[in-house]
Amino acid sequence: QPFFINVNFMKVHQPNLPAPEFQHKSLSKSKYADSVVELDTRIGRILDKLRETGMDKNTLVFYTTDNGAWQDVYPDAGYTPFRGTKGTLREGGNRVPAIAVWPGKIKPDTKNHDIVGGLDIMATFASVGSVPLPDKDREDKPIVFDSYDMSPILLGTGKSARKSWFYFTEDELSPGAIRVNNYKFAFNIRGDDGASTGGQAVDTNLGWKGPEKYVATVPQVFDLWQDPQERYDIFMNNFTERTWMGVVMGEELKKIMATYVKYPPRKLQSMGYTGPITLSNYERFQWVRDTLAKEGVSISLPTGN
Repeated sequence: QPFFINVNFMKVHQPNLPAPEFQHKSLSKSKYADSVVELDTRIGRILDKLRETGMDKNTLVFYTTDNGAWQDVYPDAGYTPFRGTKGTLREGGNRVPAIAVWPGKIKPDTKNHDIVGGLDIMATFASVGSVPLPDKDREDKPIVFDSYDMSPILLGTGKSARKSWFYFTEDELSPGAIRVNNYKFAFNIRGDDGASTGGQAVDTNLGWKGPEKYVATVPQVFDLWQDPQERYDIFMNNFTERTWMGVVMGEELKKIMATYVKYPPRKLQSMGYTGPITLSNYERFQWVRDTLAKEGVSISLPTGN
């Protein structure tokens, strides 16, 4: 019978408090590094039990984490070579480790660079376990999952169904950044705090503790294959001008905005204070709904430098 176990370790989330037997066991002797050693050990014990019972031969083990490094609490946090931190729309806030082990099914020592994300874990596990996803929620209303089966990627039998990815902060409806293949458009440059492109200092990476910050006219554009650290904005310059990508990104944006009309977003699980509710915003609410239903949304191309 298929089984599913989800193990959520507190390690390595700040504040890290390694168990006594793991204190000072890492090379750097820091709380974070000690907790990494502890996490590795406890995952190893789960794998040992699978081998002991013989279930390792027919079990998919998947390791990942929920967000990028929380840089402003370093050294009690992870490190990332990418720009940004937890809570930003930079790659440093979104790219996370993902390791899959399935003896006899997944070839060892293989890597994949397709676009996939945590959203896809659910559909993948359901597919592997031959469990159909529900099409109705608890109120018997239609339910749609933004999840794709990525087992063909794991098994080496196909490519990712995703060609694009949308980045959001806590309550954004229109995405703060869009990726299509290797190009990324960044609209919400939250966490930069005025740092120029390429700034890597920890104190410029406030992440989710900092305010949202939107570009005034045109987005920043990065080629994530050539520049995964998002150091060089190539939207408008003499050598790598990519203004034409605005049309492609606009089409992708229309697709996701149309889904909000067909499948209205659910109520937020929790909502913090983001500023006063103004009269002008109150009047916009119905206007936004009407506009989405009638016209969708579009990104206008710049008319000058």
